Amino acid sequence: MMTKTITNPKPTTQSKKGVVKQVSPIAKALKHAAQAIGVTPASLTTWLSQYPQLSEVSQETCLRLIAEYRLNPRADEIDLVQFEVGRWQVFITVNGWAKLINAHPAFCGIEFSEASELEEGVPLWIGCAIYRTDRVKPIVVKEYFSEMKTEHIAWQQMPRRMLRHRAMQQCARLAFGIRVPECKPNLNSVSALPGAAPSAVQSLSGPIRSTTQSHAAILKERLASENLKKFDI
Repeated sequence: MMTKTITNPKPTTQSKKGVVKQVSPIAKALKHAAQAIGVTPASLTTWLSQYPQLSEVSQETCLRLIAEYRLNPRADEIDLVQFEVGRWQVFITVNGWAKLINAHPAFCGIEFSEASELEEGVPLWIGCAIYRTDRVKPIVVKEYFSEMKTEHIAWQQMPRRMLRHRAMQQCARLAFGIRVPECKPNLNSVSALPGAAPSAVQSLSGPIRSTTQSHAAILKERLASENLKKFDI
């Protein structure tokens, strides 16, 4: 069931008869997340309100990640992308990944490598190695251009940078055990955003897409867009 974003969460209070009123899970999560990043609950509420039809589950997931990893959405460290009507995916931006990597107490360095073979003028793969002070060997990940590329303008203009970002993100997940939940879309559903064709879905800032397009492809395009405008390195 879809619900509106909570606007004025009230703390637990005790009535005149001594009965304790319970605070909703959303209100608790909102309070903890705000305390974790040093903002007011009202500020987080305002940020969440920009996403239409955001379910309570998606709100709680996002607030939990904010509190657990101290990611500030106002600093573009965490965001949401819509991949179906009323269904949102929480994701960590490149800014957020860079923050998590550098803040980890065991982080001891990062290196990138790339294949000598090219595909469309781009290395077949780019590798990332993260070193930890408490490990003998580095954690190494390779991401392949053929699997990661999309039609997004960022991948057309700067494919190496996009592939490097993907390698860094996946390596950090393995190196530090960072958990970001995935929500698979129902590809059999025939739902659409207002004004879209029945057989199409749309992201908040992207073009209409066929329902047969994978969730991963939609997220890759959105992540490419976020990487391009939020972490220009």
